[in-house]
Amino acid sequence: MEPAHYALHIEARKRDGSLDGYTLLRLGPYTQTRHAQRKWDHDRLTAALAGQDTTLVPGRHVSVRFCPLDVSDHQLFTNPCGTDVVALLNTAVVGSGA
Repeated sequence: MEPAHYALHIEARKRDGSLDGYTLLRLGPYTQTRHAQRKWDHDRLTAALAGQDTTLVPGRHVSVRFCPLDVSDHQLFTNPCGTDVVALLNTAVVGSGA
């Protein structure tokens, strides 16, 4: 059986709870949920956002969302293997013009 693939989306959404927003960074593939969710990148990114999730991108709330990877969109994702995901987040924020 082929391994399931998972991803993390780092999103900047309006603070009013609407779905209006955009994706700052897509990380994947992760072949196991535990690699993406626990003790790995999700936790590191959540910790990095703590206290600045509402100020990082003005007028937006930045959060990390775990989801299945749509392999047809693989070119939109950054492979997290061997990279510092917090540095990738910082680069994405700077690149967004925030």
